[in-house]
Amino acid sequence: MCRDYEQEKRELIKALVKDRKLSDIPKISQPTLIIWGEHDQVFPLELGHRLKRHLGDNAQLVVIKKAGHAFCAEKANEFFSIFKSYLLDFQVPAEVSPSNV
Repeated sequence: MCRDYEQEKRELIKALVKDRKLSDIPKISQPTLIIWGEHDQVFPLELGHRLKRHLGDNAQLVVIKKAGHAFCAEKANEFFSIFKSYLLDFQVPAEVSPSNV
């Protein structure tokens, strides 16, 4: 998949994360779903775990087994099932409910 300009893509990805620290990412208070491919070779799974720890209790990390970076295409049904479940099961706090907006 996408073998054209492979070296250039690798260099771009390395440049994206060079000298970046997780602490530079702002913490957010909104509930957050993080979906990661188990065998992601672009951004290793450990980065997903670090992001989850950084965001804290408001974040949920779901790892899609036997999938890489393109888990949306590789495991589309599983991805959409996870995403749909998250959206449907999410409860909006009373103080932010649609009737109060």
